[in-house]
Amino acid sequence: MLQPLVQHLIPLLTLLFCLFGSTTLQAEIFTLTAAESGSDPRTSYNLKLVTLALEKTRAEYGDYEIRTSAPMNTARALAEARAGSLTNLLVMTTFQNALLDQGLDYARFPVDFGVTGYRVCFVSPAAHDAIARLESFEDLRKYTIAQGLGWADVNILRHNRLTVQEVGSYESLFGMVAASRVDLFCRGINELEPELKSHEGQLNLLVDSSFALAYPLPRFFFSSARNGPALQRITRGMQRAYKDGSLRKLWLSEFRSALEFAHLDQRRIFHLQNPDIGRIDFDYQKYYFDPKKPF
Repeated sequence: MLQPLVQHLIPLLTLLFCLFGSTTLQAEIFTLTAAESGSDPRTSYNLKLVTLALEKTRAEYGDYEIRTSAPMNTARALAEARAGSLTNLLVMTTFQNALLDQGLDYARFPVDFGVTGYRVCFVSPAAHDAIARLESFEDLRKYTIAQGLGWADVNILRHNRLTVQEVGSYESLFGMVAASRVDLFCRGINELEPELKSHEGQLNLLVDSSFALAYPLPRFFFSSARNGPALQRITRGMQRAYKDGSLRKLWLSEFRSALEFAHLDQRRIFHLQNPDIGRIDFDYQKYYFDPKKPF
């Protein structure tokens, strides 16, 4: 009696496993934005950091798969995140209060320890000598600073009464400053050296050695607020990696050379206000890099 019953149940059980059991074993998908060009080095750290965070949470959350989007600038990536067209799209960008009103949320850990808030500039050949002789922040207001379309730096610089020109293409920014179409293109000190190396074929791409800008520029992984569980996993993974030291080890392996290259101790530093971070809801500064302390 039992044998015919079992024979009838086997196909049903197999179907149920295919429908339900296989989904519990399926890897969770995360999508990262691709580099904007072949010489864009900025996404390497993002991939390593997300991988580290997901590994730290594998036992609790299960397997994962990381995909990359088509190349896009920050403004486009945030629009894609709002639309939810890519699975768990993570956009690494600077916090701006308004992002929380646009259906976005963020993983609560500053991905680069705040180091990007120290800015050193590519300078045009036409303005190089004059900028090297700057005597005050007021003098800096005479010059035009190029920044990417949608970057948080645009509002910060304008709030501090600096002249900004927004540019839609990341790659175009280097050509514009080298051709003296703008005076300055300011980068995080962790970005400057790798970008200089990746654009070594660009003629007349010069780095100013006289000053640096400093302002709070906390960067997070943003995604659609509908992706709350995915953001929670990334947050938990980064916090665990921070506590066990593996995140700092990764950070130093990526950025030590660039930090030393910037020579902050030899520059005049102008401190600026960031008016657009009042809605951050945790103490992100406790994780911050201190340039006065050894790396």
